[in-house]
Parts: sequence; C-alpha cells; structure tokens
Amino acid sequence: MNDGYDIIFNFYNDYKYLKSCIKNINNQSTVANNLIFTDDGNKNRNLKKLIRKILNKKIKLLFIKNSKNIGPEKSTENALKKISSKFFFLIAADDKIYKRFAEKNISILNKCPNVPFAFSNLIINNHINKKKYKINYYFLKKTFYNKEEVKNFFREHQFKIYHNTVFFNSKICQKDNLQKIIYGRRADMLNLLYLASKFGFAYLNENLSEFSFRKGQWGQIMSDHYLIKELLILKKHQPKFYKFFVETNLHFDLSIFSILYFYFYFYF
Repeated sequence: MNDGYDIIFNFYNDYKYLKSCIKNINNQSTVANNLIFTDDGNKNRNLKKLIRKILNKKIKLLFIKNSKNIGPEKSTENALKKISSKFFFLIAADDKIYKRFAEKNISILNKCPNVPFAFSNLIINNHINKKKYKINYYFLKKTFYNKEEVKNFFREHQFKIYHNTVFFNSKICQKDNLQKIIYGRRADMLNLLYLASKFGFAYLNENLSEFSFRKGQWGQIMSDHYLIKELLILKKHQPKFYKFFVETNLHFDLSIFSILYFYFYFYF
C-alpha cells in the first residue's frame, strides 16, 4: 500500500462541472497518487483524452470504461478494488473541495490509524436559490470517537454524515465495507454508519468541502417501501449492524405512516 491517497470519481454526463472538479483535484496542497475515473456509460469517445489533458500530470489516471450506465453504487464497488494508496476519497462532479481538504484529513487519519474515516462540517451550496448553508456538529467536541461513543451519539442525535466530507483509511475499508450493490442506492450512507459502528470515526471541526443541491441529482427521497426493504436486507446479511441501526433509531427516514408496516415486518 503506497503512502498518500487516491480519488474515486464516477462520472455520467455532468459535463457542466467536469473541468471545475478536475481543477479542484489539481489544486490540492497534497497531490493525489491516482485518479480512479469511471466513465459510466458516457457517449463521448474522447473522454479519457480530455481527462488526461486537464488532469495534473503528477496524478496517474486509472480509467474504467463501463459499456453502459450501471450507476455510482456498482461503479464504486468496482473502483474500490483499484485503490493502492493508504487513503482515498470519493468525489462527484459537482462537489467542491477546498485546497487543504486532503492535507487536513490525512493529518488526522495518520494520528488515528485505527479509524476507518474522517469527516468534517457540511456546506450546502444551493444552486436553486443561490445560497450556502453551513452545518456543523455542535455536539462533537473532540477528534476521535470510539464505537461506544458513536453509538451514544447516534442514539441521541440521529445525525447523518455526508459523503462529500469523508476521507477513508484504505486498508480498513477495502477489508470490510457495505459499498456493494446488494445494499441498494444508499450503500454509501449505510457503509459510513456500518464502519462507524465497528471502528468509530474521526471528526474535523472545519469547513473543507461543499455539497451541491440542484435539479437532476442522482439522490432522492426513498419511499417507505424501499426503506423497509433495505432494513430486511440488513437484517438478513448484516444482523449485528441491523441491531445497531434500529437501536440507535437510524431508521428515522421512515414516515409515521410506516410504523404498522415496520412492526409487522420486524416484530411478528
């Protein structure tokens, strides 16, 4: 495993943001080893040449071409196998990372070698109303939290960790993760909660990146039917994590109307 970090970038038709995203990657104070770029069924035959032309020459380009669009979950599952550096993060075309994003995260992860990831405060860049919203985790007062502390925080606050702020320890995450298509369209979110439940996490009380909120995004609000199906999958394949998930009330996305269904599926 090499020192430094890799970047996973799954791309599908977001050309409006492509060059600015690569610019953010190039401008990091600590340069990446590899960009693992997945062309997820785009029709542009010159995409690889375009990326190589605008990408920092010091960064090795590992280009994966999907013959058809398979979505970010499966693309990430495949890209994880290509990680060869000590750390990595995932980026979307419309994410913005600040210049010291990698540097700051690597510094923390080197001090906490047994945690699977570090995350920081969230800035939401709303492209619809042209405003930015800052969210910090006021209840987190230190850098490292073990799995028991994480369990208590989730039980008390039911907060979400946003993927665009996360930097991973490659060795831990490649060995054990839920970033698999079987866990559905929220696999990235479930994976963070799963890793935190087993190993804890590290937190930086800083603003290091921005998440874009705009029309036409991949993410969406899931139906109660989908969320219950998700819980059934966890119960079958990850019973310990399922227990953690329910005990800490992380199924809070379920609507009040789903309570009867929930009890029917899980208690009878």
